[in-house]
Amino acid sequence: MATMPIPDRRRMAMVVGLVLVGVAALVALVWQVEVRDEVVGVRGCGSGFDVLADRSGWEVWWARDLDEPDPAAREVLLRTTECPAAVNRRLAVAGSLAVIGAVVAAVAFGRRRPEATAVGLRHRLERLGRITRFGGIALAVGGAAALLVVVADADSTLFLYVDRSVVVLVGLVALVPTLALAAIGHALTLMAAAMTEGAEADESLVEDRTVEP
Repeated sequence: MATMPIPDRRRMAMVVGLVLVGVAALVALVWQVEVRDEVVGVRGCGSGFDVLADRSGWEVWWARDLDEPDPAAREVLLRTTECPAAVNRRLAVAGSLAVIGAVVAAVAFGRRRPEATAVGLRHRLERLGRITRFGGIALAVGGAAALLVVVADADSTLFLYVDRSVVVLVGLVALVPTLALAAIGHALTLMAAAMTEGAEADESLVEDRTVEP
């Protein structure tokens, strides 16, 4: 009975892991977030997807807290005070799982049989540099667009808590790692190019020595 080669088994395991991570990220995004309090009990905040789709948020939580029949529950304002942090944690979990899934996908579908020559090393280094650079640029552009959308929204409830200039400053600081990632990718590409030029120079030197009588 024929057996699956070890590299194929590893790739299949990565594909299965990718599916599981994707399902986990989706579940984390759509699963309802709940907050607890000794006085109020358990209250729902909606899911991370509801917040992203603007079907839930600060106004909804505040309105539901004010509609509580128990005066003690209205004073606690459980949803208003606890739901933002709880939803942000859930979105962070879903985003982390999505990033892990992207890495697994890149490894599973971008992995090739290793080449034992220096040419293979240069090619892999150049490919890694391109992926890293484009990934950093994409993240930087996406982060800058998201920052512009947030800052341009005059009705955003975020500015009820912090000043607009603080949001801009934090957003710009958050873009620094993405720019650093793009710079690292560019440096890797330059290293691959330098290795290629050095190898070509060595080859031409060997050819000149061979031609000499």
